[in-house]
Amino acid sequence: MEALIYDSDRLRLATMARNLQDVGLNWSAVAELEDIKKRLQKKKFDLLILDDSAMKILERLRKLDLTVPIIMITDKTTEIDYEKLIFIGVEGVITRPYRADFFKKVVTKAMKNRRAVLTNMKAMVSLRQKIQELQTLNEVVQAISSSLKPNEILRIIMEKTADLIKAEGWSVLLFDHEQGELIFEAVAGEAGKKLLGLRLKVGQGVAGWVARYGQSLIVPDVSKDPRFYSGVDKKTKFITKSILCVPMRSRDKIIGVVEVVNKIGGEPFTQDDLEIFENFVAHVTIALQNATMYRKMEEATLIDDLTQLYNVRFCNRYLEGYLNGRKTQKGVVSLIFLDIDFFKLVDDNYGHLVGSETLKYVGERIKRVVRHEDVVIRYGGDEYIVILPRTDKKIARVIAERIRKEINQEPFYAFSNKKFNISVTLGVATFPEDAKTRDDLIGKADKAMYEGKLSGRDRVILA
Repeated sequence: MEALIYDSDRLRLATMARNLQDVGLNWSAVAELEDIKKRLQKKKFDLLILDDSAMKILERLRKLDLTVPIIMITDKTTEIDYEKLIFIGVEGVITRPYRADFFKKVVTKAMKNRRAVLTNMKAMVSLRQKIQELQTLNEVVQAISSSLKPNEILRIIMEKTADLIKAEGWSVLLFDHEQGELIFEAVAGEAGKKLLGLRLKVGQGVAGWVARYGQSLIVPDVSKDPRFYSGVDKKTKFITKSILCVPMRSRDKIIGVVEVVNKIGGEPFTQDDLEIFENFVAHVTIALQNATMYRKMEEATLIDDLTQLYNVRFCNRYLEGYLNGRKTQKGVVSLIFLDIDFFKLVDDNYGHLVGSETLKYVGERIKRVVRHEDVVIRYGGDEYIVILPRTDKKIARVIAERIRKEINQEPFYAFSNKKFNISVTLGVATFPEDAKTRDDLIGKADKAMYEGKLSGRDRVILA
């Protein structure tokens, strides 16, 4: 702790400095009145000991620091307005000449009070932080409890974890019990996208250890912990320094873990962080359990990772359910099967990265021109399916032609603003006119598309 002492008499300053050293207090000294304010503006002090010539600026000094204790040293002849001093908050008044032991006693008492104030202030800050954490936790619980969509719950986790604990990155890993592996299902932070879908063996790394033993873990320095697995950092080029990891437990079964890495400011994770985070994860686990899909998240099972379109699994499930319903009700459904012409040339000429981006943009262009109720699917590779509910073949042909023109009319871009054009060939089949089952419907549209390839590409062919 440090005191700022002021007196225009340098000899008296030296005497005060020695007495302060005797009670173990650091000090800074000024001999000019205007220097007091300058020092207070630059630094926080724990005690001010001032000659009575500073009384005329006391009110201004108090505004600079509302809590610092002040001791005034006066002469017997000085007229003191004690009521004013009390109002300003002066801790004590010492009259010269004074005994050194009395001076030390007053200073010691003032510092004792100062420590009590600082302790109370620290407790208040901690209490406010705890209240804020609990408010955030309450918001999270309300948000995730109102959702039955696992992806929505994971999004909330990613958003709200940052409010609970300030860290450089955080992730949710779900347990694939069949493979005995953890899968990065949701991530945030600098290395986020590189981690999605990455798998860890149970027992591998800190997350794997937490999943195996079902115990929360704080690792303040990963370089000193043999459980840390550096392979993830090597893949992402991220530098992990510290980790807080908590298991997701459902009925004594581990379904995943949630971890945060590198607390902002370089501070270590604390037991308070662990306590609030365990509470948070417990509610998250319940929400995922209520969603009934904690092991098979929607994005992993029904959405194509690259294009964010529905995948073949969704296609089969959707068509099966839809066609079964049509057996008892009159109605039609058409299906467009399309393939990019000479797509291999895109990969060969511009690389797989451009090829992947092109697949995404093709999906986006398809979605731009189909109707709201139509279902766009990436069937695999450079093949797409568009399901058209309650649509006959005549209208399906119009929509297919619209898709063909949309993809043709604007160029695609490679690196350095290089442009290239692509075309698609489309086959159209309709239930029940052309097929009575899911596989037959897909097969008939696929066959029509293949006939279009043989007859010159860049066209729509009807089954």
